[in-house]
Amino acid sequence: MTAELAPLRDGALLLDDEVAERLAALDQAAVAYLDTTTKPNTRRAYGDDWRTWTRFCAELRIPAGAATLGTLVGFVNWLYSAGNAPSTVDRRLAGVSVTFRDAGRPIDKPVMQAARKAMAAEADNLARANERRGRGKAPAVTVAQLRLMCRACPSDTLAGIRDRALLLIGFAIAARRSELASLHVSDVVEVEEGLIVTVRFGKRGAREVAVPYGSNPLTCPVRAWRAWLAASGLVEGPAFRWIDRHDKLRDRELSGQAVGDVVTRVAGRAGLAGRTAHGLRSGLATEARRAGHDSVSIAAQGGWSPTSRDLFGYMQIVDRWADNAAAGLGL
Repeated sequence: MTAELAPLRDGALLLDDEVAERLAALDQAAVAYLDTTTKPNTRRAYGDDWRTWTRFCAELRIPAGAATLGTLVGFVNWLYSAGNAPSTVDRRLAGVSVTFRDAGRPIDKPVMQAARKAMAAEADNLARANERRGRGKAPAVTVAQLRLMCRACPSDTLAGIRDRALLLIGFAIAARRSELASLHVSDVVEVEEGLIVTVRFGKRGAREVAVPYGSNPLTCPVRAWRAWLAASGLVEGPAFRWIDRHDKLRDRELSGQAVGDVVTRVAGRAGLAGRTAHGLRSGLATEARRAGHDSVSIAAQGGWSPTSRDLFGYMQIVDRWADNAAAGLGL
């Protein structure tokens, strides 16, 4: 069987020119294919990271292709000195690394390790100085707050009916903004028990989510979805679309940013400043945990890995009180 393997010389395959050209063509096709599988938002983020890197290099008058220990550690320090949060620095560094790798010039492992060590040291300095950067985590939306938000959606306008359906579907499937934006009418199927929602473009791949009827008509996602279909007349295409200032439906899907804007706008009307679309996702996790659901069922609903640190953090918000070591001691 191994006799079919091509011979090696100094660790390299011995190939004639024709075979080498065919293999090179396959390599190029593979790179092109993998590029198409990268999500648009990810590509945009990498592009932004690279532009930040080139701006840093221009300031220091060094070539952008010089990914050395000094330049990478200097990049980390430059980002922190500009007031960036640790999570932003981490993402910038990762984006630059991916761009170099995709260009066939991966950054040496010791160089990346040094840059990450510098990043961790700066993060520790911020923690010791009690300096918080970035927006921090958005508060999880509770069921009680979700009711307030639904009441802030006028039931006599198309926009209000859409917004309520968007909020409740988003909460019930613990959706990311991009998942709600990419949802199509055909992805939501009504069954006897409620809805089956197919999330086709989740971060961890596609998933099917069961959404049962709610006990409260105001916050029932099944009833809200029916109301939206009846009011909009939609039978295909994007599920959540733009509505103009005259309350007229437009044939244009909401972007992820627009989905976020809907949530923050409705939250503001409900007197819940600071709530974001991500609060719907984290809210499902915390409220489900509070209702006694285990991590496996919560992870399946929202497309988390069962070992996700984010999911653990959401559940810990509830668990730290439900099973607290200092409780019941007679203090």
